[in-house]
Parts: sequence; structure tokens; C-alpha cells
Amino acid sequence: MENPVCPLDFRYGRKEIKDVFGETSKLQYLLDVEAALARAHAAVGNISKKAAEEISKKASVKYVTVKRVNEIEKETRHDIMAVTKALSEVCSGDAGKYVHLGATSYDIVDTANALQFAEATDLIKAQVRELRMTLVGLAREYKNTIMAGRTHGQFSIPITFGLKMAVYAMETDRHLERLHECKSRLLVGKMSGAVGSGAAMGKHALKIQELVMTDLKLGTEEAATQIVGRDRYIEILSVLA
Repeated sequence: MENPVCPLDFRYGRKEIKDVFGETSKLQYLLDVEAALARAHAAVGNISKKAAEEISKKASVKYVTVKRVNEIEKETRHDIMAVTKALSEVCSGDAGKYVHLGATSYDIVDTANALQFAEATDLIKAQVRELRMTLVGLAREYKNTIMAGRTHGQFSIPITFGLKMAVYAMETDRHLERLHECKSRLLVGKMSGAVGSGAAMGKHALKIQELVMTDLKLGTEEAATQIVGRDRYIEILSVLA
């Protein structure tokens, strides 16, 4: 498995989710953000449309490989500098010098995180819906199947197995609601520089940020530091827990 967090990652979890957070996918999300940034700069006249098109074309793991990024990172000791250099060197003409223009590393990282979260939460919601349908089916099938209810770890008055499954089904409904409710707060990015002021982007800073997030179908962190607010991540971790 790519990019394991712990030695047991290869054993547990669904392939679809592992793929979203794998090294190759992560790199592609980072490149997607770099491409959107170039297009935004072109839209406000900071760089040529031709340069933006070249950057967008080459912002793919087809051209920028994990192997090459890792080679560069051994020299730079910086992951995003390595991505930026790897993308710049495959761009033709002078397009490479416009890669990452005005951005700080976490403009790219946190916005790419949001793209990962968008795909991952969609997969999780689909899995929860699948579980819900299974539970609803069991609730209907066993609505008349008597079993012992329990309180304080002891047998109590009778219930049905169908009721037990219905309780779990309703719980999954609430989980789906929570995932939906936190989505707008989770799926945001930023493109406002090292301290959140946008100074390095120039006079079109706010427009560039707006264009990037619209391009990527993300919300915007309206007031940021170097990073997107971590309360957003804490919320989704709490919901998933």
C-alpha cells in the first residue's frame, strides 16, 4: 500500500478509500490545485493563457511522477517545493516559471486536502447508505421475530429483532445527516499566502482565490492564517468517530 500510516494499514480498510489517500492520488490533487491557480492567474491577466494551458496540461501524474517528486524531495527536504519543481521542469517554454505563483505551500496542501475529503466523504456516504438499506431490509424481514429485550445487561420485556435493526437504521440516518451538514464547513480551501493576507498575489488576490475555489468546486476560507482552520478537520473526525 502507498503511504501507510501504520504497519496494519495494508490489512484493514476499503481499497477505494485507501486509493483516495494514496501517494499517487495525493500528488494528483496537489497538481490539480496548481493547475487551477495557473488558470486563475491567466484569468486576471497575471500570466498568459498559453502558459496556464501548458501548466494545466502537464499537471498530471502522467508527466509529474511520484518517483521524480521523491527524488527532488531528497534534495530540497520540502514536499511542495519538490512538487513545484517537478511540475516546472516538464512545462515547455517559459510556463514553468509561473508554477505556484504567489502561493504558500499550505495554499496547495489544504486545498488538495479538501479535494481528498470531498471524494472520501462521497464514498463513505455511499457505504453508509448501503449499510442503511441492509438494516432496513432486516428490520422489515424480522419485524415479527420475538427476542428478549435487555436492560442493565439482563433480560427485560420482549422486543422484536426487527425493532433492534430499526434502531440501528435510524442511527445511520443521523450519521448521513451529520456528514451532509458538515460538508460545507469541511470542503473549503485557501489561496491567500503565507499569513492569509494575500499580499504575494498582488491586487487581484481575492479574485484569484475566488476563481481557484470556483474552479475546484470548493468553499473559501474567508479569514485564514497560513492554513485552513483545523476546527473543520476536527468536526469531520468527530463525525466519523
